Amino acid sequence: MYSLKPHAETMQTLRRLMPQKELRKSTPRLPTNSDTVTAGQPALIQVLRILEDSRLSEKLPELYLEYGQIMALQNPPANTEGLTDLFNEMCRQISTPDHPFDLHILDDGQVSHCEFFWKNDPVRVPSQDLSEILLAYGFTVGHSLIQGLTDQISVFLPYPEPENREEYRKYAPMKLTFNAPYLAIRLPSEFLAQQLMIRPMNFHANGVLRPAHLIAQKASNILRSDLSNPPTLGELSEMLNLTERTCKRRLQEAGTHYQQLLADLRLIQASFWLSRRMCNVSQAAERLGYSSVANFSKAFKKWSGYSPTHAKQGRTFHRD
Repeated sequence: MYSLKPHAETMQTLRRLMPQKELRKSTPRLPTNSDTVTAGQPALIQVLRILEDSRLSEKLPELYLEYGQIMALQNPPANTEGLTDLFNEMCRQISTPDHPFDLHILDDGQVSHCEFFWKNDPVRVPSQDLSEILLAYGFTVGHSLIQGLTDQISVFLPYPEPENREEYRKYAPMKLTFNAPYLAIRLPSEFLAQQLMIRPMNFHANGVLRPAHLIAQKASNILRSDLSNPPTLGELSEMLNLTERTCKRRLQEAGTHYQQLLADLRLIQASFWLSRRMCNVSQAAERLGYSSVANFSKAFKKWSGYSPTHAKQGRTFHRD
């Protein structure tokens, strides 16, 4: 983003969706008509400095994760067909005409190591706030691409494990390694260039981004982090700092409910495993916490239109 305009919109949304009046007052403003950035300075870096000066992160430690998630939901890229496209889009968020931020991919034929770095200073690693924004932004934009694959992706973050580590599962439920010497993502080489989408899950309806959209996104992320032993609705509500009644209402406003959301996530994972023959039907049912293979098969057929046995023949969901 060369312009500050999209960030002004994201900042307005961040302010509007803050849960407390005190936090709303503390959220800085960007002029919505601002179209200029400091020469040679990426717009996102300027926004980071404004957020840092506001000291809002002292009251809301997950501030930068929240900003990245909102940025992705409010300004999704037009075309992101594969993970390489996604990683390049993350680089474009730190962009000026000289493109100071770049992606370096090392691939040994089995594992792809995708590292983000400053071209003019390769030893310099991204700051924690920038890393958190990119992490939440990348996962939110790419969650449809990596559904089923999250247990095979490792993310390396160049800062110590934070005290609010548990909050990360709301924004990027993946294997995270802290205190790394770089910001990088590793995954099996075979998946880097593939179109991986199985079935899109988009909670952001056309129009204004509302609290329900963020709640549904976070709820799906929390459930996705442990599909074999997911939290109950009550536990999920507590993790989202909501009453159970409010959580149910927010999910309904986003067009889903707890059981539907959990079933969709489990069956997306099953479709990924089965279509790539990573396990058989009974193993998938057991790993996803179904009480019996029959119950799993019935749910899978209702969801997909065909039996899980046929999924092993390579049938998957794709974009319409």
